[in-house]
Amino acid sequence: MTMTPNTSFYRKGVPLLALALALSATACTTERQTRGYLPDKEVTDAILPGIDNRNSVRGLLGNPSVEATFGNNVWYYISSYNVRRSFFLEKSASRNIMAIHFGERGIVSEIKRYTLADAQDINPVGDKTPTRGRQLGFFEQIFGNIGRFAGAPGAGGPGGRR
Repeated sequence: MTMTPNTSFYRKGVPLLALALALSATACTTERQTRGYLPDKEVTDAILPGIDNRNSVRGLLGNPSVEATFGNNVWYYISSYNVRRSFFLEKSASRNIMAIHFGERGIVSEIKRYTLADAQDINPVGDKTPTRGRQLGFFEQIFGNIGRFAGAPGAGGPGGRR
């Protein structure tokens, strides 16, 4: 049996095959995202230790991405460039952090810059914090409250007076 262009395979199969190839090609696209503060070199170089203060820094750069957790002496301006290929996890291709340190009177004392090369891997402790009380099973969690909450007398709810 020879196949000619008029057979049903060519009319139905070839367009379906082309559609499948097109869909599979789009699944392998790379998504790129830039997040955070995008520093302008001229503006960031204009911040001078010993001269600028919190108000002037906020006027030049805007609000910081993150402030120091303890105290208000360091502002962080963070930007990152992330890449994700199809359904895989997102990876940081580059990261820039500008840390502006303030002295006692709110004057800039130091400016530090960090990149992805300065990052350090950490190993969080996998231990669990024990909780007090019973450990509930699956069905106890789902059905444990049935019939437990009868209305207080005089509340107007079930079991109470109206």
